Amino acid sequence: MSMNFSEFKKFLGADPLNSDPETLRARASGPEFEQAAIDASDFEQKLRSALGVAAPGEEFLEQIMSVSRRPSPRPRWFAIAASVLILIGVSGVTWWQVNLPRTIEEYVAVHYEYDGMELTGKASTDFDVSTISAVLAKLDMGTEKELSDRILFIKLCPTLNGRGAHMIVQSDRGVVNIIYMPGTMVEDQRTIEFGDMEAYMVAFEGGTAAIIGRADQDVSSMDQLVRNSLSKTI
Repeated sequence: MSMNFSEFKKFLGADPLNSDPETLRARASGPEFEQAAIDASDFEQKLRSALGVAAPGEEFLEQIMSVSRRPSPRPRWFAIAASVLILIGVSGVTWWQVNLPRTIEEYVAVHYEYDGMELTGKASTDFDVSTISAVLAKLDMGTEKELSDRILFIKLCPTLNGRGAHMIVQSDRGVVNIIYMPGTMVEDQRTIEFGDMEAYMVAFEGGTAAIIGRADQDVSSMDQLVRNSLSKTI
């Protein structure tokens, strides 16, 4: 049975670099399938470059240079990281060789800077909710209805210790980003600030979730919702 376009996009949402036979057959079934796969793959590769998983290309370097030119209250390390990245791109050395980002603070800020607003723009009440279980299943995770009913977008994403999940979630004070990071352990109930944003850390057994939003959104108030709703399935 062939996969329709809606199902194909769900598969891409769960894993943009999916290359199993069923996905490849669907990709070859029409130009819209091929373009959707290219767009998903391109975006994922750019994000991986931003997080040090692969060497950055010229387009991404231009984006970083553009960001570094804008005045902002970001921590000094961000400007340094951007400058180092530009130099590395020129010399042909991959970013991971200088271990950027090295800390959870750097990772969360770079990740949100790169695609937080992009994914927020994809948030929709028409979002295919079956993608939620498809993405989380790849991480051996599940979620209770109290949280899943609030998820407006979700995708797999690179983290400091392998694949994680990036969610756009409706809070009582507007839309927030939640990044689940398996294998990344931090002190519980810790807040990271960067620019005019803050990330509140919820520690689980085997991982951490960063709830990211503006200071006036009081992201820490979502602690119990996230803690009680996300759990390991094995």
